[in-house]
Amino acid sequence: MSNTLIVIPVRMASKRFPGKPLVLIEEKTMLEHVVDRAIESKVGDVLVACCDKEIKNLMEKRKIKYVMTNKKLISGTDRVFSAYNSFKNKKKYENIINLQGDVPFINCNHISKLHSLIKGELMEIATLVSEIKSKKKISDVNIVKTIISKHKKKYYKALYFSRLPVPFNSNKYYEHVGIYAYTIKALKKFVSLGRSNLEEQENLEQLRALDNNMDIIVAKIKKAPISIDTPEDLILLNKSRDKK
Repeated sequence: MSNTLIVIPVRMASKRFPGKPLVLIEEKTMLEHVVDRAIESKVGDVLVACCDKEIKNLMEKRKIKYVMTNKKLISGTDRVFSAYNSFKNKKKYENIINLQGDVPFINCNHISKLHSLIKGELMEIATLVSEIKSKKKISDVNIVKTIISKHKKKYYKALYFSRLPVPFNSNKYYEHVGIYAYTIKALKKFVSLGRSNLEEQENLEQLRALDNNMDIIVAKIKKAPISIDTPEDLILLNKSRDKK
């Protein structure tokens, strides 16, 4: 029995793409694609953290576990913790994977890789990055760039996250992939902290951890999944799928 819980935080009120969890991609909603990938990874139980009746109704129809959370929560991770904290079976879990609800075709192996990382090492938080190959992506503020330094073995430590091209004039830039793994202790600590100045300036919740001296360990993957942040991203995704 796995002691890991995958939580997918979603809400309909996205500023850049309202209603995106329920947009159709190849006859399924985006959220259903993410849920199915999480289940296929066989890493652990899957729980959707939502705050909208439309999503609740879909989860009931699909017989997928969900928890209704407060619409006013300030970040996806705060929503993840709220769902975990309300979940009746929470005591059996030692690790939480926060899987963003806008990566419909994330590779199941990447979920497994992150799971292995948090289970096999002494760390608080882990995430994934991928080297950026496109110059357009480097300047795209919707693509979060990550500064990393060598940690140990084949892993790295995150030094900073930004929407700007950092580090300046670098030969390599790394895109942050929207998936995190936490120990329960680290997740509780994270949500107990107030929003940091850098978190608010960049609008990136992971900076709350770095601002409070919580290490984020990073593993590299070859190709980042397409994240749907805007309607234009969905158009690009559909075009890429049509070519296959």
